Amino acid sequence: MISGILLAAGESSRMAPEFKPLLKWGTKTVIEACIDNLRRSRLDEILVVLGHREAELRERLAAKGVQFVINPDYRSGMLTSIKRGWSEISPQSEAVMIALVDQPTVTSSIIDRVVTAFWKGDKKIVVPVFEGKHGHPVILDREFEQEVMRLEDAAPDGLKTLIHAHKDDILEVPVNSSSVLDDIDNPGDYERLSRVVEPFYEHHKWHP
Repeated sequence: MISGILLAAGESSRMAPEFKPLLKWGTKTVIEACIDNLRRSRLDEILVVLGHREAELRERLAAKGVQFVINPDYRSGMLTSIKRGWSEISPQSEAVMIALVDQPTVTSSIIDRVVTAFWKGDKKIVVPVFEGKHGHPVILDREFEQEVMRLEDAAPDGLKTLIHAHKDDILEVPVNSSSVLDDIDNPGDYERLSRVVEPFYEHHKWHP
């Protein structure tokens, strides 16, 4: 069993005055697109970590069939959200996928490629790679739980510190899409990435 944790607690300060999770994405919003991609994948459960404007997001996403985890300390850094989400995963879960709310272009097929690599491989950390660069979402074996919890909340490199400390345990999974690197950090990113949304859904004859 693999649990997916979608990190969506931040304030999106670089997108101000817009709120990143609720930006329009096709016929829905960025966070709805991310959740839909996760739900269509082989993940066994999905937890969405909320913080800023959590009541508004919970109401909007009530019918999505995901579990919400509230992080009151979200201003202290992304690691606080990872820890909160990890603390709520199912006892039966063997691994955790960490996904980011600003990557709505990561499709369920890419998610499944990472999941399949974890089950078939013999490594404890699985990272998608595009043109030699590590991206997201990543999977970590449950055995790293205590090590994750010991990381400093304000650590600038977040999980990278842990991953770099276990280089021999990393399985790199090549993907043919830059989506694992692309994220919506600022208005320019949103404008650039959102241009592909409508053509993509029109080509596939379905909507997010």
